[in-house]
Amino acid sequence: MQFSLFGAAAATPTRRDFDGIVLAGGQWVHGRSGDARLSVLVDQRWRAEALVEELELRGQPAEQVELGHAGELKGLIDVRTPFGAELAPAAERWTRGARLVPPADLALAGGGLRLWAIAKGQRDESGYLLGTPGLDSGVHRAAGAQLAALGLAAVGVGERGRPGWRLTGLKRIRRFAELLGESPAGAGIDWPSDRID
Repeated sequence: MQFSLFGAAAATPTRRDFDGIVLAGGQWVHGRSGDARLSVLVDQRWRAEALVEELELRGQPAEQVELGHAGELKGLIDVRTPFGAELAPAAERWTRGARLVPPADLALAGGGLRLWAIAKGQRDESGYLLGTPGLDSGVHRAAGAQLAALGLAAVGVGERGRPGWRLTGLKRIRRFAELLGESPAGAGIDWPSDRID
């Protein structure tokens, strides 16, 4: 497969790519001393390992924390950065009080799209689903607008408690795969390819 000049493979990884993690349901947490951390819950080990690797490519250390063995967090892994003053501007860009509000300058590129797909992307019976926070959130709506801006018009879905945006059609999936770059280790069928079987 030949990768797009605008995709993750061709772009220099930057901290602006962290926007993709927030679109996937990540959270900015403000510390007491004006610092911040980025955190996202994932449901598979390969996702946690790939996110830690991608964050480190962007000069940001991160850790994986296994969550409880019971309740709604059972089996989830929290991938999170340490608190740092260098993350405070990004957190402020996204937050208004305790709410996440998409920044006016949000412009997702291939690197951010890659982080989103690692955190919450999966193949499903109808195409490829990129998970987001709830359908009524501004983050969900902003995520759909970012896909459209990248030429990846998608359908908003919310069935079975899995809100997100679904990409369908071979041409669109091929374009998406080009933008994402190589599959992370262990992703298997949860990484898009240039064909839908």
